[in-house]
Amino acid sequence: TQHASNTAQQSAMSKWEDGVRGRAYRKIVVTKLSTDFREATQIVSACVPRELQPREVVLKVLHAGVNASDINYSAGFYTPGKKPPLDAGFEAVGRVVACGAEAALHIPLGSPMAATGYGAFGEYLVLPSYKTALPVPSPDASMIPLLVSGLTASVALEHVGEIKSGETVLVTAAAGGTGQFAVQLAKAKGCHVVGTCSSEKKQEFLRRIGCDRAINYKKEDLHRVLKKEYPNGVDVVYESVGGATFDACVSNLAVKGRLIVIGMISGYTDGSAWKATASGGSLTAKLLTKSASVRGFFLNHYTGEWKRHLALMAAAVQRGDLVPGVDPSPFEGLEEVPLAIDHLYAGLNLGKVVVRIPHPPASRL
Repeated sequence: TQHASNTAQQSAMSKWEDGVRGRAYRKIVVTKLSTDFREATQIVSACVPRELQPREVVLKVLHAGVNASDINYSAGFYTPGKKPPLDAGFEAVGRVVACGAEAALHIPLGSPMAATGYGAFGEYLVLPSYKTALPVPSPDASMIPLLVSGLTASVALEHVGEIKSGETVLVTAAAGGTGQFAVQLAKAKGCHVVGTCSSEKKQEFLRRIGCDRAINYKKEDLHRVLKKEYPNGVDVVYESVGGATFDACVSNLAVKGRLIVIGMISGYTDGSAWKATASGGSLTAKLLTKSASVRGFFLNHYTGEWKRHLALMAAAVQRGDLVPGVDPSPFEGLEEVPLAIDHLYAGLNLGKVVVRIPHPPASRL
């Protein structure tokens, strides 16, 4: 038939590295909904497809990124209505090992690529379209921080925070995966940057990457420091903690200040971040009296900006103008992903937590 002929033709035009077609591999899937990632997930076996749709691309994953929101995903907060199994992991870098017929016209085999999409915690990742693959200079760990963490900071500060030279920008959890980028990007824009963190080691790190005032909230009271040292308030807040930290930030916004909510990690583990509360009266009064605003940011609503911002950041890294801090703790293999998430939630990370995905010869069939 004509359909069978077209399928055979497309298959012949697709490109594959030796031994990839139909290869068995492992991946992490959510099998029950829970904020306890270890309890929610299992490592399962899958196979690389033997045939690809014209636009599909297969990525051999070499490094995967860990995010605080991995437990929001495993609890089902990002995919309401969908039931397990759900492929886990948001960001991966690796090399292209197979391309569908159309994709093969645009992407050579072996190209270093990054991907942000569900399923990154796997040894291989099938992308639905080559257009969603993000070109990177190399497939190493230093590219991972640029993805969810770097893109969130870069896009949010430009489009939602609308930062301007000379403004004061406060970054909470500033030594974390995304905070480190917000500090550096705001500084590069000519802003005065304040960052919060939880240890002296992190304070030193923040000063090295350009933070003008690093506040160790375990030794200093954030609200009091801001009231005393920034009596006119801060113009922009890049906020990812929630709870009491959020309250202190709102209370110290400047006239026409903008607070960007990119997360609320303090309420992720117990799920409280997603529950409605009865408060709101004091917040509305504080915003009205300062003509200030609280603005939410979710990266997936800005997909059209990803390639431009990623290219700008990758170029800045290569010039040495942007440091993509990778946490030095060595996590390796899918089995260590839950450990890496524990490490992040214990506040032990300095920069982005990355897991190396090894490919032993024994995994080949």
